[in-house]
Amino acid sequence: MLLVACLLLLQSPQPQAPAWSATTFEAASTDANKKVLAEAKPLTITGEIVDVSCYTQLGKRGEAHKACGAMCVATGSPAGILSTDGTLYILMPEPHHPRRDGKASLAKYLSERMAQTLTLSGMASSHGGIHTLFIPVPAEAK
Repeated sequence: MLLVACLLLLQSPQPQAPAWSATTFEAASTDANKKVLAEAKPLTITGEIVDVSCYTQLGKRGEAHKACGAMCVATGSPAGILSTDGTLYILMPEPHHPRRDGKASLAKYLSERMAQTLTLSGMASSHGGIHTLFIPVPAEAK
């Protein structure tokens, strides 16, 4: 019985590491664009979901700011994840063309999770001094 369980575990597919989608690669039309993509790394972050605007402008976060932050994100402010080491990552949907065309949004999903601690995986980019985590759009957000 133990041998069968071990064999099943060995045959189970491992979760795939985050990667750029085909539309993101397609959007990298210059060598400079491709270089920026190549600098990104798969990353899993645990942290608090915050409204980037109120957090960076006023330091607001946590349960006391949950309702305001949820409204800000639901109406277009960017959401972020504040990691346990204090690094703020702006959260963006990963697939480039669906995001650009308004077919992939994290606003509702993240506004409903304001001030909660989540663990998110995606492609982390630090470009121009800004940290961004590009994540797949969760099924419940589509």
